[in-house]
Amino acid sequence: MMRRTNSSRGVDVAVIGGGAIGISTALGLAQRGASVAVLERGSELASGCSAGNAGIVGPSHVVPLADPAAVRDGLRWMTRPDSPFYVRPSPAVVPWLGRFAAAATPGRVRRSRAVLRDLAAHSAEMHASLASAGLDTGYRRTGLLNVFHRQGAFMDARRQAPADELDGIAHEVLTETELQAVGPSFAQPVAGAILQPNEAYCDPRRFVAAVGAEAEALGVVIRTAAEVLDLRTTDGRIESLWTTQGDVAVGEVIFAAGVWTPQFGPRLGLQLPIQAGKGYHLDVPAGAEDPELPIWLHEDRVVITPLAERVRFAGTLELSGLDQEVSRRRVEAIRAAVAWVLPSLAARPAVDVWRGLRPCTPDGLPIIGRPPEIENATLATGHGMWGLQLAPVTAMLVAQLIAGEKPSHDLTPLRADRFELRSRSSIEPASPFAAGVP
Repeated sequence: MMRRTNSSRGVDVAVIGGGAIGISTALGLAQRGASVAVLERGSELASGCSAGNAGIVGPSHVVPLADPAAVRDGLRWMTRPDSPFYVRPSPAVVPWLGRFAAAATPGRVRRSRAVLRDLAAHSAEMHASLASAGLDTGYRRTGLLNVFHRQGAFMDARRQAPADELDGIAHEVLTETELQAVGPSFAQPVAGAILQPNEAYCDPRRFVAAVGAEAEALGVVIRTAAEVLDLRTTDGRIESLWTTQGDVAVGEVIFAAGVWTPQFGPRLGLQLPIQAGKGYHLDVPAGAEDPELPIWLHEDRVVITPLAERVRFAGTLELSGLDQEVSRRRVEAIRAAVAWVLPSLAARPAVDVWRGLRPCTPDGLPIIGRPPEIENATLATGHGMWGLQLAPVTAMLVAQLIAGEKPSHDLTPLRADRFELRSRSSIEPASPFAAGVP
């Protein structure tokens, strides 16, 4: 059972983070009758990475970041700042890269892929249910068109397709005539195309706004510009949060702060090896010849998504710490990838250039679970590129954990302490606030 706070100044549950994961979790808990406050450090919901991704909510491309190809490409592209997967060399990223390489063995990749696909398939159904219930998330099930420049990449995808079918992901290998009927007219010949007809997408910002409005209607308090500075703990429990808007007494705390979550690790007795993976998008105005479904340019790692009144080009991953600088070179690389097949679309003026920091774990799996040393904390973070996709199922699992129910999915691979757990004696000294000093 969820422990409730006795303070008139507090809430049953405080959710740290107002992105897709945090706001979905807040809604799920409010639907169970809890009093909930969302504490978002930014000026609005989805101030972090939630608002800017490609919007795909089908399970086909939800796979671990760590795999042999990613290790190979990362090494090959390390000297190219405009590459699809760029690592800025630094001492801070070396331990993470070691764990990343260790997680990229074929056996671990197969196990992690099965975990992610299971979660993603369930979450995709939940996205559809939210849209059916009337939430205006921009949800559309149009299919996803995968386009390949090189014959080798196309043949690799064809070999993978039967395994995808076993995971419930339908596919159709298109002939040139069929491609012309489904997609726009490409300026360059392509090596091949695969349509995944059951895939869906939504508008990321509309998703967060719609879920947030539904949560507020159920009494959830959303506090923006509310940064959590520290935790007040007593006997293995968090009693209150010290924020830029004052103290908040809590019964439970959900840590869904994305790349900002590791700062709480020492206070929770955990090491949280989350690296910021910077992603970009470029939005252009909508036009008469827009694609009617998302297009995944496979080798360039760029997705073209038709949204209301605009078309989004999204992609790339840059491991460069908590740096939020916008690289013109990377933005133009995205535009160039689109221009290769759809030059008139790529030539439109930009209406929005965005970057966001995705919370990436070295094994590519999210962190969902309780830290052993704090009884009323739950982590829901580290989703990498899949936060929007996995938000509904994550919210369900967190609510089940807090309610003491058996989770619908096995959370062992996602447990909060699967990385090196530090003993209480090695936890950093408590802050003055934690000791009760004003």
